[in-house]
Amino acid sequence: MIRPGSAAAEPVLLVSQAPPPAGALASLFPELVRVDTVAAALDRLRGDGAAAGETVVVLDTPTVAAVEALARLEPAPAVVVLLPEGQGHDGAGFIAAGAQDAWPAGDGEEDGDGLRRAVSAARRRQMRENRLRMALAEAQRGRDEAASLLDAAGAAVAAALDPMIALTAAALESPLLPRQQDRLLAVQAAGAALKTTVAALRPVGPGAAVEESLTLAALAADAKAMSIEGGADEEFIGDAAGLRDLLTLLAAEGGASLSLSLSLRPAGDAAELTLRHRGAARLRPLVLAAIQPLVRRLGGHLPTDGPDGAAGEWLTVRIPVRAVLRPAALSVLLVEDNPIGRLVAAGFFKALGHTVTTAEDGVQGLAAATDRRFDLIVMDVQMPVMDGHEAARAIRALPGEAGRVPIVALTAGTDTEDDARCRAAGMDDCLHKPLAMDRLRTVLERLFPGRVQAGG
Repeated sequence: MIRPGSAAAEPVLLVSQAPPPAGALASLFPELVRVDTVAAALDRLRGDGAAAGETVVVLDTPTVAAVEALARLEPAPAVVVLLPEGQGHDGAGFIAAGAQDAWPAGDGEEDGDGLRRAVSAARRRQMRENRLRMALAEAQRGRDEAASLLDAAGAAVAAALDPMIALTAAALESPLLPRQQDRLLAVQAAGAALKTTVAALRPVGPGAAVEESLTLAALAADAKAMSIEGGADEEFIGDAAGLRDLLTLLAAEGGASLSLSLSLRPAGDAAELTLRHRGAARLRPLVLAAIQPLVRRLGGHLPTDGPDGAAGEWLTVRIPVRAVLRPAALSVLLVEDNPIGRLVAAGFFKALGHTVTTAEDGVQGLAAATDRRFDLIVMDVQMPVMDGHEAARAIRALPGEAGRVPIVALTAGTDTEDDARCRAAGMDDCLHKPLAMDRLRTVLERLFPGRVQAGG
């Protein structure tokens, strides 16, 4: 039984299906409003907007689901549950679900004052929590905006770098003086380094893989006292940062030599990276303890090897990785009248490991498509002699496989009507100028799943 007393005017929402109390709660809380169900309470609180964060909801017959539903509101009200006599042990579960307090509805002279104090304290705690939620949400919005800006800036830099790197690669295929070649190689290295840096700075979404393609030679280059048993240039995909951390710990042990081997399992693209620590010096227990979390993170295990099975004298770490199985290169016919555009586009395809044959107008393109079979034709739309639309229609009229080769338009147009004209001429897809590597990858993946990167 709750006894009445004086109270401050604080909004309290009672959820109870029992008959209204005989003035007790009303005397305790002058602004008391009573509803029959949690659904009605939720509707009322949603209608109150920001004021809901100043309301205390008292649940007469509480359930964990009801508390959780109320706690999910933004802003959330304070929730105080009234525990039936003998159920005080259930209070912890309700608080874990989001209630601010669990109050035993017992008898006694101080019940009314105690409940008032509990309700006031619950309100204050919940209002502080709501302010913290708002601050955290605002901080997250700021982080999201910054990440979006950084991502957009990174994409713009990458789009500008791709043509430069492609042109540099094309220029390096030409006869050059040694000084010219050195300068172009420096430009190429600087561009690749800048692109890698920008990619590293761009935000990584939650759950995104932290894997990259690497080789044993690349891993060994950064470590000391390390040799490779075989397959130095075998390419595989794994957690490069974790592997380098593991090698650093193992290679730091003085007097020990480390050798690496990559053994490919016969089925599919599975592979296993084996790290062997050999030498007379034992690994210290601290080092062994330090590498175990890394090995678990990498999905590996620590079997013992050696004649006496002593892990410190001959330690083997086996890490599962994924082998890189290169698909066959595409044979691409590039029809483009602009020499700079031709160099850039050809450089993109070559960077992906594909072979490129070029033509300078629609007539040359039609002749090349007639003479030999290509996997893909990339056709500029605006060209002299015969434009891309006319050339595509002529290729589609060729008999057999030659007339069915995928054709991708390379166009300066950006509207849907331009794309529709290209498709009406028999083209399968459109690439818009200026050409960017990410858009090229997207189109290739759509037309040739699994064959985007052929090597290189």
